Amino acid sequence: MLRISRLAESVSRHGRGGLASAVLLLAVVFASEQPVHALTISPTFDSAIADNPDGALIEGAINTAIGTIDSLYGNAVNLPVTFAYRPQAPGTLSLTNQLFYHVPFSTYVGLLQNASAADPANAFLATALANLPSGNAVNASVMSITGAQLTMLHAVAGLPGNTPGGATISLNSNANFAFTGPVPPDRYDAVGDVEHELDEVLGGGGGGSTLNRCITNPGFYCGTYGPTDLYRYYAPGVPGYTASSAATSYFSIDGGNTAIASFNQDPAGDLGDFAPPCGTGGGADELIQDAFSCPGPYEAYTTSSPEYAMVEAIGWDSVAVPEPDTLALLGFSLVGLGFVSRRRD
Repeated sequence: MLRISRLAESVSRHGRGGLASAVLLLAVVFASEQPVHALTISPTFDSAIADNPDGALIEGAINTAIGTIDSLYGNAVNLPVTFAYRPQAPGTLSLTNQLFYHVPFSTYVGLLQNASAADPANAFLATALANLPSGNAVNASVMSITGAQLTMLHAVAGLPGNTPGGATISLNSNANFAFTGPVPPDRYDAVGDVEHELDEVLGGGGGGSTLNRCITNPGFYCGTYGPTDLYRYYAPGVPGYTASSAATSYFSIDGGNTAIASFNQDPAGDLGDFAPPCGTGGGADELIQDAFSCPGPYEAYTTSSPEYAMVEAIGWDSVAVPEPDTLALLGFSLVGLGFVSRRRD
């Protein structure tokens, strides 16, 4: 068994704003189990939700988002997540506070290979593994991984209660949310926003990159990569890893040949999130994993969403297998990649 001895707590914000981190200590022991297909996210609602006049609507939106994520990913994992509804910093729509762990790169790849062997239907993971040598993996020695992802990979038997550390997702009570649909063009989509943050808990989006956290907590994060950093490219065969706003990068699992979504390069938001332009009033152009959001509805989160490819590529099991041409449908031309990011109000 391999033992890991360092852990950090980090905050990822959906919208503009900085990140906060604190270094803690904990031992993590690796173990192996056979997965059974059943992801369960177990919510706890804090008193600010229970005491809110709209508490039932808030809980309903959260449970709807949980139902979507549970239905897409099939691992035998029970993830405890606390949900809060309190004032946040201006420009922040939501944020996630969770625990990160250092894992040797070679061990991490071995865990992904085990996950791929256990779920051969996951074509995204198989493609990503086959193309790792083309990306930032060539420079990786240590990974920074969320507790939930390590739980899914059967690598946290030494955690208290074998749990991923108890993530907390906080919605900004000052934001003009719509908790039920249809979402009007002047309000934010609460269901889509919770889905965004749950992706962070699973290890995707802002939870999948160390670019922001290296700036705020260099002692723990600098010199390490997050899981989606391994799939960050400037061009085919040209991996990219920089916080510079002058860069253009994109998420790809086939060596950079197919761009699934543009990565955000504005350090005011999570650099592990996506950055396509907002459509008028949200709609089809408003991806779940956008770093900056506009009012209006998000995309429907399905097996055709870029976020699905992102989460599958870091090891989560498939439930509904995408059509053979799904990867091609997700891709877009590599010519003229650019970013239009909108800050949250």
